[in-house]
Amino acid sequence: MQTFLPFADFRESAAALDTSRLGKQRVEALQVLRALVIPEYGWQQHPAVRMWMGHVPALTLYGLAMADEWMKRGHPDNTRDNIAEFAPQAAHPDYASRIIMPPWLGHEDLHLSHRSKLMGKDPKHYAQVFPGTEEKLEYVWPEPKHEFHPEDPEDDRLLILRANVEDLTPEQLTTVSMPPHGKAKAAPAADPDEYQFVYAEEKSRRQVGGPKKRPVQQREKKPTRKRQAQEQAFNTLPGKTELAVPFDGGQTFAVGLIQGRPITVDGRFARNFEVTSVIKRSDFDYPALLQDPRVFFPVPAPAL
Repeated sequence: MQTFLPFADFRESAAALDTSRLGKQRVEALQVLRALVIPEYGWQQHPAVRMWMGHVPALTLYGLAMADEWMKRGHPDNTRDNIAEFAPQAAHPDYASRIIMPPWLGHEDLHLSHRSKLMGKDPKHYAQVFPGTEEKLEYVWPEPKHEFHPEDPEDDRLLILRANVEDLTPEQLTTVSMPPHGKAKAAPAADPDEYQFVYAEEKSRRQVGGPKKRPVQQREKKPTRKRQAQEQAFNTLPGKTELAVPFDGGQTFAVGLIQGRPITVDGRFARNFEVTSVIKRSDFDYPALLQDPRVFFPVPAPAL
């Protein structure tokens, strides 16, 4: 994880990056933004996250510069809108100019270390972009002046449940349950030769007519501790608890109340649910929190 800054200027840095690394920087910036803002996301102690603590708008501006350069080179983008949610003012030039930058921005030792690391990753490309740059310098990792770690709201909150809604409309939702946690992927073969078809005359490792290797079985994936905690929290919800279920890829939310006692739907623990209103993503005070990957989590309740 890294946010490459060969120069102090974000757009100049984006223009200097090779196309492969530029594409990754959009995702890296979004990853760091989520780590800074979303509780339990992880990566809080990574130096690439710590250096941006307290400067989410500036990092948003960086991410937008990477996305804009990526699209300028003719590539489709699916990150810009998500990046912009963390600091919408960064997308407007009149407000972006007022964003406070990190104190380390402009320190030549940091930018030189990034140019040096880029040289090592793609010497052919960066030798022309950064001529005369010393190679194999270590990264300079600035430390934050203050620690900022996101926490879930305790009061005045709304629970979000990523239930499977299939082809339902928000008004048709009458029961809610946790989505299944899925299955583990088949383990990759240790030696590809073991699984390749080889003719006998090509000196097969296995005798003709010998026992065939058994196919790898799909194994049921065990839920993580975090997922187990989310399921426990959902399973013990009291009646009349308010929660919201996303529709349309998280652009619309059915808000309602848990009703009655637990039930079973298709063999899964579920609750009856009464929809009381349908709201938009823009109704939330800070929609970026809805990018939380958890299937059950709280956000500050929108002031409707």
